[in-house]
Amino acid sequence: MKKILSLLLLATMLLTSVLATACGGGGNGGNTVTDEINYDIDLSKKPELNVLMPNSGKDITAVNNNVNAQVIQQITGYSVKYTQLPADATTTLNTIMMDKEAYDVMKLTKDQFSDLVDQDMLLDITDALKTFAPDMLANISQDSWDVVTVDGRIYGIPERASSDNIENPIVLNYDLMLELNLDVPETLDEFTNVLKVMTEHLGKPALTFDKFTPLVPAISAAFGIYTYWQEYDGQVLYYMNAPRYKDYVDYMHSLYEAGYIDPEVATNDAAVATNRFVNSFDASAGGAKAGAYACSLWTVSAITTGLSTKGIDTTDTLDNHLAYVRSLKENAGDTEKVYRSSGYTYITAIPYYMADRAGYALDWMNSKIKDTETEDNFRTMVIGEKDVHWTLTADGAYMPINPAFAEKDDASYYMTGSNENKYTQYWLARVRKQPELFRAWSLMMEDADTVGVYNIVDFTPPLSTYSANRSAIETNAQDWFYIMLKDGSGKLAEYQTKLNGQYKCADATAEINNWYNNK
Repeated sequence: MKKILSLLLLATMLLTSVLATACGGGGNGGNTVTDEINYDIDLSKKPELNVLMPNSGKDITAVNNNVNAQVIQQITGYSVKYTQLPADATTTLNTIMMDKEAYDVMKLTKDQFSDLVDQDMLLDITDALKTFAPDMLANISQDSWDVVTVDGRIYGIPERASSDNIENPIVLNYDLMLELNLDVPETLDEFTNVLKVMTEHLGKPALTFDKFTPLVPAISAAFGIYTYWQEYDGQVLYYMNAPRYKDYVDYMHSLYEAGYIDPEVATNDAAVATNRFVNSFDASAGGAKAGAYACSLWTVSAITTGLSTKGIDTTDTLDNHLAYVRSLKENAGDTEKVYRSSGYTYITAIPYYMADRAGYALDWMNSKIKDTETEDNFRTMVIGEKDVHWTLTADGAYMPINPAFAEKDDASYYMTGSNENKYTQYWLARVRKQPELFRAWSLMMEDADTVGVYNIVDFTPPLSTYSANRSAIETNAQDWFYIMLKDGSGKLAEYQTKLNGQYKCADATAEINNWYNNK
């Protein structure tokens, strides 16, 4: 019996040791043999890298043969084999990590990154960045590094949005505005009147939007609600808990009751809503019409395409067919504020068990971000070659050359971190492809630094409670808004109780405030 017990104890100790070595990763700071980074490598001898990418909607052969993948190989010297996750990637990603599949680099969503950090599956690259990625350290802001930092250690490469945009206007049929002798509204009362007059003229509700728009920023701004998570008197709150959320709901309900809001907004997709707005330009068009459309700024391209089929030319920006409401005020003298988007589209990380090859992976990503007078790798990757894909105006603006510039449409998919000091000026070449879109962007971005308000959670590091409950919080808040749009705010208190208790919004709020107050 004593021998059997001794053997069992020894087996237990050995198993514990093996598991400790195998499972070492993210949160343990890289103290095990498994996740020791090899600094003694020859970067002139570049191995083929295996890179796991998000789902592109394209065949993997097309992903690997894409012209942008070939350009990256040319500028970095690394041959890369790309694999992509399925559209629903959660189970697959967990299986990949458990099986220790040999991916040198993984391009993850922020939620995926948060989950893997929480499970100690990602490599601590803090010190390795100094050796292998000096250009990334120089061209990525501290705010961005904070997003991928846990307990003072860095576990990923943040890919910040190309530009911090004000991008949620209400687009108006300006031809109809002129016909009805209406001015572009600045206050809630003026906006209500525009909808009233348009609705009476069209014989249809004037305002439309899609089912993913429970918060219309241009309208909610009048009630001091600019984005999903913001500070109110020193405390960060979710918009449904904002002091004046009830007032916002009551106003939207009043528009609905008056017949000014498309009754199908709770089920509309973007294509349906866009078509209804475009149809308001055509007196002979059948079906639903809407003279005002709360949408993303990037929907302007789809709108202009729709207008061109009706013979309306939007390429001459001196002849405006569209008008834009950036934000409404409750009263004429109020200070304007409005949501300004930012955040991180993806975070690129290295599995802890691939530490031995991490130097090559970091060198590859660092090569992509280089952008100097002698090595313009990032510019080449993002917008291509001068006088082939783009040209430079006298005032230094990058102008696309069509149709060659279309080759760069997929360039952002292959990014693994961005050169934040250069990206916005390059990215604007994409916006300039469509004259009306660039005009709209320019109007929306006037005094952006003064009027813009950020969504605070766009800049948080991984927060486990918020990440675990985010989907339920947002889905229920959206569903309840569309109920209250029709029925009014009578059950708001009941919904808020469920949101904060059953769906853990109160716990997430506490977690976010703890981070915010200590930042």
